Amino acid sequence: MHDSNNNSDTNSEQEKEGHRPQPVVAKVCGVGTVEAAKAAVLADADIIGMIFAPSPRLIDMETAKAIAQTVESKKKATDASSTVVEASEQTPLALPVDADDLDAAEYFTECANRVLQRRRAAGRPLLAGVFQNQTAEHIAQVAREVPLDLVQLHGTEAPEMARLIPVPVIKVFHVDGSFSVDASAGAGGDMLKRRCHSLILLDTKVAGTAQQGGRGVSFDWNIARKLADRGIPFLMAGGLTPENVVHAVDVGRPWGVDVSSGIETSRAKDPAKIRAFVENAKRPAATPPCFQE
Repeated sequence: MHDSNNNSDTNSEQEKEGHRPQPVVAKVCGVGTVEAAKAAVLADADIIGMIFAPSPRLIDMETAKAIAQTVESKKKATDASSTVVEASEQTPLALPVDADDLDAAEYFTECANRVLQRRRAAGRPLLAGVFQNQTAEHIAQVAREVPLDLVQLHGTEAPEMARLIPVPVIKVFHVDGSFSVDASAGAGGDMLKRRCHSLILLDTKVAGTAQQGGRGVSFDWNIARKLADRGIPFLMAGGLTPENVVHAVDVGRPWGVDVSSGIETSRAKDPAKIRAFVENAKRPAATPPCFQE
């Protein structure tokens, strides 16, 4: 753990220079009811995730559309010059056009900053749909109908599939005992491919099941730290709770955190736990290093 006094000194120096660190992005996933979505909005979550893949948390289209309407109705006032981009108008071409001139850290930081800009312009949490090994045609249709701001590919999809989806993509990389940041982020790996996904998600790979995510199983956060040390912003999931998220961020240094089972009571989203998780994730002591605009 880092010394809290040193963190405070660093944060103060950054604020004096006009460089306030970006708070950790909080993604509340597996939301399946309007009530849970309202709780996430009230807690100031940045991203609300809905599951469209086989799962106990699978959502139907009618409920997903109701959640989208509710979240939109709760949006905060934004600057008059801000433009909210409809899902039907969002394209992967919103990625940096000068991608070939940027190194990996610069490229994915720019992608992450654009997601944050969209979140601010919308004045509400962004809506993400989670899919696993489904067709691009089906995903694109759901993204337009709900509508979604982001799509999360949580299976073994090729990164290039993101180019067929009409909204920015979060791509999962499952972490198990054989996972290597050096291999995945190296020249032959898929993690840092350009003009594909906008955001990277590290989540625990659970053996013995095709369904991944939402299992409440964590991985060694020091593995995530290796990606942070490369200057790559990423989301981190797997076994996170209101009680451990501060420590998880301190160790792994992610750009964002993703939670589902850790904010449930009796398999239902718990408003108090949602609020506690988001508050703890965004605490100043849990601020990642300089993924700034």
